[in-house]
Amino acid sequence: MTETLHTDPAMAAHSKAFEDAYQAARVARRTLYSRAVAYAAALVRTQLPEAATLTIDAEERELHEVLDAKGNTLWHAPSSAGHGLTDDITDEANCLLSDTIPFGSLAGAARWKAAPQGLPFRTIALPEALAPRAADHSALAVRQSASQGRAMVRASEESAAVVHATIGPGLDSFAIDGVSHERETRDRIRAAIVNGGYAWPTGRVTVTVESVAARPLGSMHDLAIACAILGAAGHYGPNALTNVAFIGELGLDGRVRPVPDVNEAARSAIASGCTIAFIADDDLSTIDVAGIGIYYVENLHQAVAALQGFDRANS
Repeated sequence: MTETLHTDPAMAAHSKAFEDAYQAARVARRTLYSRAVAYAAALVRTQLPEAATLTIDAEERELHEVLDAKGNTLWHAPSSAGHGLTDDITDEANCLLSDTIPFGSLAGAARWKAAPQGLPFRTIALPEALAPRAADHSALAVRQSASQGRAMVRASEESAAVVHATIGPGLDSFAIDGVSHERETRDRIRAAIVNGGYAWPTGRVTVTVESVAARPLGSMHDLAIACAILGAAGHYGPNALTNVAFIGELGLDGRVRPVPDVNEAARSAIASGCTIAFIADDDLSTIDVAGIGIYYVENLHQAVAALQGFDRANS
C-alpha cells in the first residue's frame, strides 16, 4: 500500500486504523488459504497418500488434477471419476474450494501458480506429510502479564523455558539473562525492531530466560522475544496474547525467516496449550500440523498489526 502522511490527528488515526485492519486481513487471508490447502491435502491423501500437487479450476472452483512428486497423474477430472478419489472426497474438496476462493483472487496468493494447462487452472504444492515427532523442540509462546511494563514469554513444557521482557529506568541497554546466547542475537533483534519501524525502547531492556534446558538460545525464538519487548513497550495491549506462539527467526530488516523443524515446534506449542502460532510466510508450504491456528507473517510489522487486532477483539 502507498503510505500517505496526514498531519490532521483525526485523519491520521483513521489512516492508521485502516492500515492495521488491512494488514490483519492480509494475514487472515493467507491463513485461510494455508489451512484450506492443508485440509484438502488431508482429504486427498486418505485415498491417494502419494499426492504432492493439486491443480484446480479457479473459475469453476473445482479440483481438476492430483499429481505425485514425480509429476505423474494420480487422478484427473472428469476421466477419473469414481477411481482414485471417491465422489464424497471430491465433493468435499470442491465445497472447500468454493468456500475459500471468494475471499480473494488466487492471482495474488503466494504459491498458487498458473498451471501448465494455462489459466484458469492453478496449481499448489501440498505440505509435506507429518514427520515423526521430535522429542525436544521448543516453541515460545508470548503471554503478557497484568503488571505494567512487563511481558512474559513462555515456552512449552517440553523445554520448560519462560522468558520475561522488562523495560526499566536507567541508561539505555539490552541484555538477555539466564541462558547462553550469541551477541549477534541481541544485535539481530534490536535491528529487526528498529528497521521494522519501531523506536527502540529507552531505558534498560532486559530479557530473562528461565529454562531447565542447558541449550543456547536459538534463532527460532527471535520473533517471540521481539514481540515480548514490543508488548512491554506498549505497542499492543494485554488482551492480545492469549495462548499465542511465535516461531521464527528475524532478519536485520525485520522480515520473519523460516526455521528448521517448524512442524515439531508447532506441536510443542500445542502441547503447551497454545491455540495460535505465528510463523514465517515462507514456511507456508512446510507446515502441516492440525489443532492450532496458523498466522503467516512476512515481517515484524504484520505480527504486531495482528496482535493489535487481537487486543481490540478481546477487549
